[in-house]
Amino acid sequence: MKRDLTEDIPNVPLLNNLNIVNWKMETQAEGLCWSLNRLKWTKGGTEWDTFTVFDGDIIVGSVMTWGLGEDRSATENIFVLPEWRRKGIAKTMITEALKYLKNKGKTEATLVVFSDNGKAISLYKSLRYKMLSINIEFGLDLLPIDN
Repeated sequence: MKRDLTEDIPNVPLLNNLNIVNWKMETQAEGLCWSLNRLKWTKGGTEWDTFTVFDGDIIVGSVMTWGLGEDRSATENIFVLPEWRRKGIAKTMITEALKYLKNKGKTEATLVVFSDNGKAISLYKSLRYKMLSINIEFGLDLLPIDN
């Protein structure tokens, strides 16, 4: 999906007890929720940011961004812990990330979502993301060969 960053981005307030931080995950310990290789690959780009919501010291949710060229960035790896969902947290995190990208001169944000994730698709559409393309993947389960 893609979002045109030249369009207005709404202000979405965060619950009073929560705090959103442009969190750099500077140390290995701060990135333990990721595989170390994936984190190194993501952070290896010239433009990498994460917007994380905290309740005190507890991570509630996060969204990552990284550059995909001069005009475009990804908004990916979006999550909110189950007990915190349906409180507007994802919407706030994403809008903060979109504003940040727009202020950096980006004109488009993209993301990938599985087609069976209807709740996420509804959220992204409410934030004015539009379908960019549809990819269909096929797989084959390989069973062990009995000797």
